[in-house]
Amino acid sequence: RDENEFYPGTLKEDGIGITYQRILWKGLFAAIEILPLKKTYLDENKEKIGSGYKLYTSYHLGYCLPLFKNRFYIEPQIQCNYWPFDTKGPAGFEEKESKWNNYFLFEPNLYIGFKF
Repeated sequence: RDENEFYPGTLKEDGIGITYQRILWKGLFAAIEILPLKKTYLDENKEKIGSGYKLYTSYHLGYCLPLFKNRFYIEPQIQCNYWPFDTKGPAGFEEKESKWNNYFLFEPNLYIGFKF
């Protein structure tokens, strides 16, 4: 990797989100997640150099495949991410962030779970 692409420190994001999921038809589902985040920027010495906020949203379309008498399941899905609100960070961080869009389309996911 090119060290010029590294961020000049660390970004920590904390938040609590909410998700709504709706079954559309026989295991096909759609979901939306909304997650407000508080951002804390730390320099290379772990000292706080700034803070900000971000609103993260994601949109999912997937299918639930039950296995072993409905005790386990697999959920393949496609996800799109969008953060409509994101405050500016310190100069070094913002220089790296400005290269990227505020959305990410078509991220594949595979969830494996069990019911208890």
